[in-house]
Amino acid sequence: MSSLHDEMADVRSEVDDVRSRLREEIPDLFEFDVAVGNISYNANSNSVSVTVEPSSGARDQLSEKFGGVNVKTDGMLELEFRFTESPDE
Repeated sequence: MSSLHDEMADVRSEVDDVRSRLREEIPDLFEFDVAVGNISYNANSNSVSVTVEPSSGARDQLSEKFGGVNVKTDGMLELEFRFTESPDE
């Protein structure tokens, strides 16, 4: 039987792995440059929330893509990913 400390260490390691993976993969979801901000784990819903903001070059990229229109990029986007259990668990 593992101790609570060991189980918490396992969870922290898994969450850290998820954070690293999200930092690598989230920018690929967008057709313009974004900066991945805060990544937080919510134990109550067993999910990870990620904030994403357009990078400083995103306005220029979007303006060019849409033919020179003026683009404003105020605010941020928050994505929530819920963990699921595999059938083996």
